[in-house]
Amino acid sequence: MNLYTIFFQGEKLNILELFIRASILYFMLFGSAKIMGFRQPGILTSYNFLMAAGISHIAASRMVNPKSRLIDAIVIITIYTLINLFISYLYFKALSVVSQKPIILVKNGKVIKNNISKAKLTIDNLFSILRQKDAHNLEKVEYLIAEATGDFSVAVNNNNLPIAKLDMAMESSQDTLSQILIYKGKIDEKILKKNNLDYDWIEKEIKSNNIDNANNIYLGILAPDKKLYVSS
Repeated sequence: MNLYTIFFQGEKLNILELFIRASILYFMLFGSAKIMGFRQPGILTSYNFLMAAGISHIAASRMVNPKSRLIDAIVIITIYTLINLFISYLYFKALSVVSQKPIILVKNGKVIKNNISKAKLTIDNLFSILRQKDAHNLEKVEYLIAEATGDFSVAVNNNNLPIAKLDMAMESSQDTLSQILIYKGKIDEKILKKNNLDYDWIEKEIKSNNIDNANNIYLGILAPDKKLYVSS
């Protein structure tokens, strides 16, 4: 067994030397993860993802590529670890440089249009997130926040809701999801007809929200109780 061959050569390794090289890389990765602390596995920020993917690729390629040198992998993993620690330090000293601030997407049942664009989300993305969080009706959502970690937090207000049919031992219909009736001033006629509604009803609902024209509505949600909730 030759240590120089293990660290600086790759093509002339026997099985024992390959085993030793793989073991050294494994413990290098293990030590790197321990040094970076709980932030690395627990919170998947953008730089953590880059670090994890980069280090994993480097280690894997050095394990299977016979022409690679172990010393190269050790140097690169060390550099990656130091960069990660430096960015972690910036989290405490200059948070705005390395991390995004939480973005409020919905407030009191109203979609904040500018923040939706800032978060690079579509309306379909927004409703998909709400459904995953068991918040099926937008008008009942007090807050939907895009966290800096990439997760989403939802607060639903159930204090002032009317008595549900389930509470009165009554059967309810299966279709209880809110529907997008108006988006960027355009009315979805299919949704309108499906719910046996007409333009007179829309005009009445729009006026009740102190809006002159449907063209001024960014998002209009038809709730299961046949009420229109708008975000302009």
